Amino acid sequence: MNFETALNENQLEAVESACQHLRIIAGAGSGKTRVLTYRISYLISEKHVNPYSIIAIAFTNKVASEMKDRVIKMLPKVSQFLNVSTFHSFGAKFLRAEIKHLGISPSFTIFDDDDTERLIRDICVARGYSKKDEIIALAMNYIAGKKCKGLYPEDVKLGHYYHEEECLEIFKEYEKRKHMMIALDFDDLLLMPIIILDNFPDVREKWLKKIHYILIDEFQDTNDVQFKLVKLLSSVETEVYVVGDPDQTIYTWRGANQKIILDFEKTFKGAETIILNRNYRSTKTILDAANKLIANN
Repeated sequence: MNFETALNENQLEAVESACQHLRIIAGAGSGKTRVLTYRISYLISEKHVNPYSIIAIAFTNKVASEMKDRVIKMLPKVSQFLNVSTFHSFGAKFLRAEIKHLGISPSFTIFDDDDTERLIRDICVARGYSKKDEIIALAMNYIAGKKCKGLYPEDVKLGHYYHEEECLEIFKEYEKRKHMMIALDFDDLLLMPIIILDNFPDVREKWLKKIHYILIDEFQDTNDVQFKLVKLLSSVETEVYVVGDPDQTIYTWRGANQKIILDFEKTFKGAETIILNRNYRSTKTILDAANKLIANN
């Protein structure tokens, strides 16, 4: 495969880098998804890396599917071995294999947002509220906020949230009923793998031996829970390769922490940074206007 004809100079440098930990700063239209997919292809075809030892993470199922399709077009024979998914999809796969350590059946069901809202509404009604009472929205936001920070009811310390004591009681009942239904919500798909990796060293060791390369798209949108999972899946030998742009953080409402990408070199010692600064999507007029706006930040 001729990478030199398919990539510009900076993209080629990023794809063929020998650095163990690499941060790619890439603006919109600079080919960051292209770089990630070519990096996977490069590792497999040129470095003869076992596809099973690579996990690639995207923030939406659509992008994950697109990345996988691009790699398959370059390397058709590796399709069944590729691990390209979202954080939540990876968490679900991990839990199907390991949730037995928490005494939960691997045949658990996964709640979507509607399932979660329905259960919280039922709990509130059982506590004497109407189906349209504000406590339902308050409890939903409260539970989502706590779990986004990696907290279950037993971890919560009461603060100054509006109706917090009641919301915490609803949170407790929500977790209790969910457990009885053998169901997990989206947050559990990240939090439970962390609990298992933190508390079962033999399980963590098994996965550290399995995963040698971690590649993450849109790294600027990573939150603290997701990043803790990445660190637990990384050993001193794991190669961590991330692509993102601190100026494009959009998931702050779900806890995205811009400091994670900004402090990448502090977390992973010896990490290097490559900047992709050629835009293939926008005209020069748009780029000049955007750069003038950015200069004011």
